[in-house]
Amino acid sequence: MPDIRQYLFPVLFSILLLTAGNASAQDTTTVRRYIANAIALSARQPDSADIYFRKAGDLAQKIGFTDGLLDYTRRYTLFLYNNLRFEEALAVSAVQLEKSLEIKHTAKAAAAYNNMALQYQAMGKLQQAADHLIKALEMSENLDDPLNKQKYLTNLASIMVDLRNKPKSLLYARKGHEVAAALNDPVIYARSLVNLIASETLNKMFPEAIHHAREVLDTGKAHRDTVLILTAFINLSHIYNRIGQYDSADIWSLEADKYLTPALSPDYKIYVDYNHAESWIRRKQPAKAAPYFYNVIGDAESYFPKSELREILKLAAEFNEMQHQPALALDYWKRYMALNDSMNNTATQSAINELEIQYATARKEQALAQQQLELQQKDFWIWVSWTIVGLLVGAGAVAWILLRQRQKAANDRKRTQLLLAQLSGEEKERARTAQELHDGVGSILSAAKIHMHSVKGSDPEASARVVSLIEDAAREVRNISHSLDPEILLEEGLEYALRAFLAKISHPGLSINLYTVGDLPRLTSDQELLIYRIIQEAMNNIIRHAAATEAIVQLGYDNGILTLTVEDNGKGFDPSTVPAKGIGLGNMVTRISLLKGHYEISSRPGEGTSIYAEFAGLTT
Repeated sequence: MPDIRQYLFPVLFSILLLTAGNASAQDTTTVRRYIANAIALSARQPDSADIYFRKAGDLAQKIGFTDGLLDYTRRYTLFLYNNLRFEEALAVSAVQLEKSLEIKHTAKAAAAYNNMALQYQAMGKLQQAADHLIKALEMSENLDDPLNKQKYLTNLASIMVDLRNKPKSLLYARKGHEVAAALNDPVIYARSLVNLIASETLNKMFPEAIHHAREVLDTGKAHRDTVLILTAFINLSHIYNRIGQYDSADIWSLEADKYLTPALSPDYKIYVDYNHAESWIRRKQPAKAAPYFYNVIGDAESYFPKSELREILKLAAEFNEMQHQPALALDYWKRYMALNDSMNNTATQSAINELEIQYATARKEQALAQQQLELQQKDFWIWVSWTIVGLLVGAGAVAWILLRQRQKAANDRKRTQLLLAQLSGEEKERARTAQELHDGVGSILSAAKIHMHSVKGSDPEASARVVSLIEDAAREVRNISHSLDPEILLEEGLEYALRAFLAKISHPGLSINLYTVGDLPRLTSDQELLIYRIIQEAMNNIIRHAAATEAIVQLGYDNGILTLTVEDNGKGFDPSTVPAKGIGLGNMVTRISLLKGHYEISSRPGEGTSIYAEFAGLTT
């Protein structure tokens, strides 16, 4: 009788493998079922949903189910965010990022960076939020992923709104909107408008904000999207409150009331009640505002992140002041100021500016590398072509080409020498004029002042007024002299010279700020003078043509590249129809060319102007 034991082990081993395979399949299915149950219970029973989410995460970790783990982290992060559990959501997003980087899935890593940015923003940590969003944005650009790129751009615009950075919020909101428009998806397009509306409202561009809010409303109705409809109503009510049309604000708030249902997140009702309360508070009728206000303030800290809680605290201070409760009003005002200062301080602004410069520099380096690759390919084919031509037409054609190249180089050198001579002559004439003003007119005014002091006139008050006028004239002569010849200022460095110059031309109607990012190098005196004149010319254009109330000058230095940005909130222009040299920018462009720099001018009528220039290889 044969021994059947020799067949028994292989059979048992096959059964075990089959059982293990079924168990693994069952486990992955269980993970997905837990996630589905959690999603279904999220709105009605959040505690039960939380249990299912945790079960899904634990099991996915235990069996090494990467796809299930990433699906769990993505959905659980959103659940925690909606329930204002931001620190827990941040921890889950960190797991999502770690696993995405481990499997080298760039798109999911970008999504994790975006999720972490949302948690940081909700916690009022705007610098960390911007840092993570810029990383997500860089990844989406490298992947050529326009769908997520527009999401990250609009989220970055939201951070700029929280920072009250008017030009940057508008810049990123418009970029996100442009990317969304190219996707040809009406719902995505409408969602991209929401942050654009917030930025336009911040910039007091109320007609544009109202127009875009109505676009969101039309899209929401066409697609029966209640969230879009409510968002449009809430924004319209808020805008009309801002412009003092309170009856119109009430109409939109009442329309929003009709769409509120228990199935929606409770924060929508708080937004609507906030608009009701604000409308009555602005009318100085606190009694009518009270029922709405108490509903808002009672639930605000339970439903709103810090970035939105800030405005509620400010409204609470105003309401209690009207109610003749100064102690409570003061308490709310202190809380508002503390939160506002923690979110919008100079260090945060500077750090985010540096992140932006690094991001812009990286983008330009990437574009430059692509251009160099294309040029190399182009040069190769040109070389092949000229080799064939050389074989066909002989050495004479080659000699002719070389001669033309030498002539072109000589012409370029001659043109540069002429420009340098022209600018040198201008600087000498400025120095001469400054010296004459200082030695001639300045000396005369000083002598006149001395004589006036020595004359004992019959009218001391008149004499004092004349002395004061002489002092004003002497001070103005000194200012003009220093503006014409900044040599003494540049001895202290470019930054010192610029701060002195901008302080002189700032006035109550035009606020000008200078930001520096990184350690600015000390350049040659000629280079610093050219950059000083570029900024001086840009400021002259703003003062003469822009009708601006705010302007910024930003200098940054990173990896051997000096960047310059000049922005204003003036009336702007259309660069495609107006040549740069025709609006007083010719001297500025000439000086940029002499420094072998590159520049961009961005402007639209009614939307301000931005000038960006970068310089590489400057000697230090």
